[in-house]
Amino acid sequence: MTHMMHDMAGGYGRADGSPKGAGSWLERRPKMGLATLAAACRQRLTTGMLCAAVVMAVGASVGCDDMQSPPPVPAEAYVSKPSGNLAPGDEILVTFSGASELNTKQKIQPNGQVSLPTIGAVHAAGKTITGLQQQLTSLYQPHLQDPTVVVCLAGAAAGVYVSGEVLRAGKIPLDRPMTALEAVMEAGGFTKFANSKQVIIVRNQGGNVRRYVLNMNDALYGKGSVPFYVRPYDVIYVKQSNW
Repeated sequence: MTHMMHDMAGGYGRADGSPKGAGSWLERRPKMGLATLAAACRQRLTTGMLCAAVVMAVGASVGCDDMQSPPPVPAEAYVSKPSGNLAPGDEILVTFSGASELNTKQKIQPNGQVSLPTIGAVHAAGKTITGLQQQLTSLYQPHLQDPTVVVCLAGAAAGVYVSGEVLRAGKIPLDRPMTALEAVMEAGGFTKFANSKQVIIVRNQGGNVRRYVLNMNDALYGKGSVPFYVRPYDVIYVKQSNW
């Protein structure tokens, strides 16, 4: 057995006087018994099969990871669903048809109220612009000959955040129904290093973080695509191209 170990390690020369290490280990001496030779063959065969199995397993694992696809985009993301309701932090412009000196720009306070001339505090959060207009017209009825009030949204508190390979990363006010592509364009558009096929949307939905991957290349080149509408506080990240 000791001779066999030295022989397999290259410790002996060949029977014909060739240098050690030359030729197959089966050709080396000393002669092995049939049982010993069979055991050695089985050992080498088992080791070779084990190595091959490990390589195949690693390859299969990597292949599976590469083939994983992003989660499907839910159908509701393709539908514009603006709430239309004012919220704390929104800035509104209130103008009076019959009394322009009362015109004012107000930011809705954390308590949901704005402070207006003559009538004081009015709760605005949670109301639509049309609903607030009607309420203010009614409240100013006893004070103005022409109580018509017009309310406009001057600045929205809600927005989406665009980063990555865009020209002007930052917060984009969400003052209207907006698609992800429109938000990217509001951020200056893609840089020359951008991968428009890999645009990631991160959304907090019901306390759970959702991640979607969009391919905007089709829309850019007029191949037709369904618009993906962003929601308040979505994060849009444009990945860098690999080339």
